[in-house]
Amino acid sequence: MRFFVIFAIIDWFWIGYVGGFDVPCSQKLIGSDCAFDEECYGMNSVCRNNRCTCPTNFEEFDIDERTTICRLAPAKIGDSCQRDCKPPLLCRDGKCECWGGSIVDGKCVVPCPAGQQLYGVECTRVAHYMQPCEKDSQCVDPFNSCIAGTCQCAPGTTRDTTRGFCYAVCPDGMHPRQTCRRLFINDIDMLENAANTDSCPLGYRCVTYGSPYVGHCCRLRCPYGEPDLSQSCDAGASPDAKCRPLTHFCFTITEPGWKSSLCCPRPCRDPTPLYVNGQCLSIAHRGDPCQIDQQCEGGITMSCALGTCQCKLGYHENNDDRFPTCTKDCTLEEVASTDRCLAKVQLGHRCYSNKQCPGFAECRFGTCQCLCGYKKVKDNLLGLRCTNPDDPLSLSTILDGVGQFFGNRRGSTKK
Repeated sequence: MRFFVIFAIIDWFWIGYVGGFDVPCSQKLIGSDCAFDEECYGMNSVCRNNRCTCPTNFEEFDIDERTTICRLAPAKIGDSCQRDCKPPLLCRDGKCECWGGSIVDGKCVVPCPAGQQLYGVECTRVAHYMQPCEKDSQCVDPFNSCIAGTCQCAPGTTRDTTRGFCYAVCPDGMHPRQTCRRLFINDIDMLENAANTDSCPLGYRCVTYGSPYVGHCCRLRCPYGEPDLSQSCDAGASPDAKCRPLTHFCFTITEPGWKSSLCCPRPCRDPTPLYVNGQCLSIAHRGDPCQIDQQCEGGITMSCALGTCQCKLGYHENNDDRFPTCTKDCTLEEVASTDRCLAKVQLGHRCYSNKQCPGFAECRFGTCQCLCGYKKVKDNLLGLRCTNPDDPLSLSTILDGVGQFFGNRRGSTKK
């Protein structure tokens, strides 16, 4: 049922596109920098060479000075064009021309030598299974590679001799169950709450071959034991159907915009849920009793000294509103992230943590970007920053900060 809901959301999204260009903050128009196809906003747009553009046989078409869409590329000689025509035609001076070919019955024909085919506007040598080749790109059948001068099934695939094609096997060597597609979710809340974001049945994950994220279903295995398929990791599941935290946990494999979860058994249970060296131990925080370093929040920032969890050298005490812990010592130009100090970065720069990004920004897909609802602006005083369009000078933030400051002062005076 969840897949039909997601597909309905996607269908509604594209219908909304036709009506106008109210672009979600997490998506980008033609010409913008990108990392994934699904970041690019608009029908048929793709991410190619880290830029939102149009696929083959489509043309970037300017509706006006601010709006560019992907439309089917003009396919007839003499058709008007802006940038591209359907191959083998080329766009020259606003018209589609048959460049390097011959016009036969009103169509552009580009003759290719024997053993070659026309791909785009070029003649390229092609080879099928068990035919001679010089490089992988010449092998045009699915899952074929040029091996020892012959097109053969690529490593990690096998041959179906009955039906005559090569197909991929799962990473564990098992045969895939069915074809699938990952549903790229460019919404953090939806991604966190959904247990799975692909079209595979429960207990399987979609192993893909890159964009556009079509692949095959392979069994998702627990770190140990067998999964409980009657229990769900979906945040919206009923209490009786949710993965039981006392005996199980949600084992999750995730990538940007996609995840798959499975309810797997725990080797140890509360109040001693930590499994280390064949023992079930309790998890300890700063100042709690301990036996080994790993009990102290994993032993990364703390060690077990004289039977108590204490901060390691180079770390300082910190209370993060949950429990006493330790944080790494860093300079003013850095932020602490577990056992590392990460440099603060500007908008558009590479990041690993939200804490590295400036105000009203987050680390999205490895780059500091403005939060939803905020816009990137540049001024001579503050440089590049994120601002609320309804409050471009961030006056409300300043006033809130002043109010909190004086509120704290009044509170301390009363004491």
